[in-house]
Amino acid sequence: MYISKLKRFFQKNASSLLYGLLAFCLPALIFAGYFISKKGNVLTVDLGQQYVDFLAYYQQKLLHDPSKLIYSFASGLGGSMLGTDSYYLLSPFNLLLLLFPQKLLPQGILLVISCKIGAIGLSAYWVWKQKYHLAREYLLAASLAFALCGFVVANNLNLMWLDSLVLLPWLTRAIDRLLAGQKHHLVLVTFLLWLTNFYTGYMALLFGLLYFLTQLTLSLEKKSRVWAYLKSSFFGSCLAAVSLWPTFLELLAGKTDADISWKLNFQFPPYQLIAKLIDGAYSFNEMSDGLPNIFISSCFALLALLFIFNPRFSKREKLSKGLLLSFLLLSLSFTPLVLLWHLGQFPVWYPARFSFLVSFYALDLALDNLTRQQAFNLKQKLLAAVLGAGVSLYLAINPDKLEFVQQQGQISTGLFILAALLFIVFIYGHHYLASHYALLLVVSEVTVNLIFSLNAISYQENSNYSKFAVNVNQATSYLAKTDPTLYRTEKSFSRSDDDPFTGNYYGITTFNSISNSSTSKLLSSLGYVHNSNSYTNQGGTLLTDAFLGIKYYLEPNYSYDNVSAASRMPYDNLNHRADLNSYYPSKQFPQLSVLTNRQALPLVFASQSQQTKVKFAANNPVLNQQRLWQSLGLSGKLFSQVKSAVKLTNLKVSQTNPLVFKKINTAKAATVTFSFTPQDNDSYYLQLPNGFNFKSASLSVNDIFFDYESRDDQIRLVNVASQRKKTIVKVTFTLTNSTLDLTGLRFWHFDNSLFKAGIKRLKRPSLKLSQSGLKIKSQSFKSQKRLWITTIPYSKNWLVFDNGKLVKSSKYAQSLLAFQLGSGKHRLTLVYLPVSLLVGSLISLLTLAVYLILKKKQLV
Repeated sequence: MYISKLKRFFQKNASSLLYGLLAFCLPALIFAGYFISKKGNVLTVDLGQQYVDFLAYYQQKLLHDPSKLIYSFASGLGGSMLGTDSYYLLSPFNLLLLLFPQKLLPQGILLVISCKIGAIGLSAYWVWKQKYHLAREYLLAASLAFALCGFVVANNLNLMWLDSLVLLPWLTRAIDRLLAGQKHHLVLVTFLLWLTNFYTGYMALLFGLLYFLTQLTLSLEKKSRVWAYLKSSFFGSCLAAVSLWPTFLELLAGKTDADISWKLNFQFPPYQLIAKLIDGAYSFNEMSDGLPNIFISSCFALLALLFIFNPRFSKREKLSKGLLLSFLLLSLSFTPLVLLWHLGQFPVWYPARFSFLVSFYALDLALDNLTRQQAFNLKQKLLAAVLGAGVSLYLAINPDKLEFVQQQGQISTGLFILAALLFIVFIYGHHYLASHYALLLVVSEVTVNLIFSLNAISYQENSNYSKFAVNVNQATSYLAKTDPTLYRTEKSFSRSDDDPFTGNYYGITTFNSISNSSTSKLLSSLGYVHNSNSYTNQGGTLLTDAFLGIKYYLEPNYSYDNVSAASRMPYDNLNHRADLNSYYPSKQFPQLSVLTNRQALPLVFASQSQQTKVKFAANNPVLNQQRLWQSLGLSGKLFSQVKSAVKLTNLKVSQTNPLVFKKINTAKAATVTFSFTPQDNDSYYLQLPNGFNFKSASLSVNDIFFDYESRDDQIRLVNVASQRKKTIVKVTFTLTNSTLDLTGLRFWHFDNSLFKAGIKRLKRPSLKLSQSGLKIKSQSFKSQKRLWITTIPYSKNWLVFDNGKLVKSSKYAQSLLAFQLGSGKHRLTLVYLPVSLLVGSLISLLTLAVYLILKKKQLV
């Protein structure tokens, strides 16, 4: 019975299902086919340096330890994951990743992105099919143009944004049905937009408001429709409080530190948007600081504007729809509107992140225009011809010398504009295959645009990620089995700043758009290399390693000969630390060695003083580490300055500054070498001035090349010697420019004996901490009255219990959790209580209950 019903259903709807399948498969296969031809290498920029790590963590923890998706020590020094989940991880498409082993995660990500793009096409096709009575080929062409629009091609790597494009057509359909007084699902769509990605969800919902107001001008029952819209939007938003409320609080604590100026100016001359209609309007520079991506194919770009002369649109419709389109286009460049769409923050990389709304509305206008006309009138044909000629001429001249305007794009765009004009002037309304022609035209151009655009950027090898993941997890799995206590691990190399998520260990590095600003300030004060939303392990010393509880270090193992070149993992971004020689080698794997830092403090330890405030100086890591040392109740001077000899080759010294150098002969190599001879086996550090850039000169120490990246301007400590008693140390700068300014360069001696004696005092009593879920426990121990400091970022959500009784907590160094304990026997339990998640969940549940009651009474 059920089989026969199913058979009749498919027979009745075979054609409709076929086109729906094509709407999904066409964009998905075009996109996936490109990357399959490139060996499936999909990782690039943030996808390869950030998102892949978050997705690896999601893959590891969702089923096996979901509490780590609430709070994790893999995120910097530790922090809530709720905002990160809400922004990066809540897409239901991510469940597909559970089908893949971690070493095949890049291939899984390619499948996820391809499925999202297919879903965008299917969603748009299905909604437009209900809305417009057109040949299905037109609808299929428009859905393909949206699924592979310029925004999607440029931002496919930002896969967490794509869910909003899947839901956007359903948002407009829900609004249309609400305005028509029909049953709608605006509550559900609003909820899903907030839930899957609050950022682009906000943009889509803001567009939804503007779309509603535009369509409202054509409605007769305005008051009741406004009330229905507001109720549905309110309930949908409150239902999403389970993710919105925790995210909102984390944004207040971190991201909103930015200084924003609301100036009445333009980001770029608006006419330059014309250039983004070219095929292949993309490059690495466009990714970082370019123009908005608004490509939708030449055919649909022209069709979208022809509604102006369509007599079947009333003057009111033309005005309201024209105003909305103009507002969206103006928003791409006018600074206050740019900030409005981006939640008051200028986007760092990936400009105009709401440009998909412009593409969608333009396509919607184009279809509306086609629906209302059997053929175009003379005015429309002339307008299309003028616009086509104007765009072609502008792209051919390229008056602003935009670097992404390439000859291949100029030629192909010119040909596609010509083909589009042929459709508008001679084919549409005059030939029964017009819709097939339009579909073929759009399929061809979006494919060409995708190839030209993605060929302009480079991609990482999937195998490099896989080799990194396998080898690092081998080492960290060993450590987890042999040492079940709570500690941190770091490496002398890095694949990305989010390596702890892929490597399944607790480090100190992070790269996250939602970051803890107080933690970032602490680490930057101590000398760690950072920028606005990331910090690395570069810049650490013996003191910071011990203070932060970095108990283990992973470093390359070059001594194992049985690893083939093809199997060897790349050791990227080497962090040269000579003082790692003083750490104990405890385990070797074929490609990695494990070192044990016996001076590492537990993540909770007793200070030798009652001081909680530490006044850090701006950009002075040596002074700040000394102040940190003293605040812990430890005396003595850890750092002392070392004199060095200077040798110049093809350089002369400035008369006003002995650390400013200029080439004598610009055609020849020029170097400046600083040398000194340690009188002990202690650690020695080079202080690089904050103005130094590794692009201005290369750095080598005893002929070992040090290659570091430059981020924000800051003084940096580089460990140049350890265990080098009576051995000369030569630090050489080789100029790549004609001048070199090293003002502020110094060499520092670190007193290892004083350091070890102080750490020994801080280890009494030494706690052994264990973690289970959101709880940390210690063994029983005795102590005098002490201030206990943790290297866990301060949060009111952390509750500290001593022998089962709640202890009042406070801040240490403006950022870390601390508390007082009296004399006696103690047993500590630290519990992380995600209050914002609980409050958000309560709001969502109450909203659901109220909504269901009102629904039953037919009040909503």
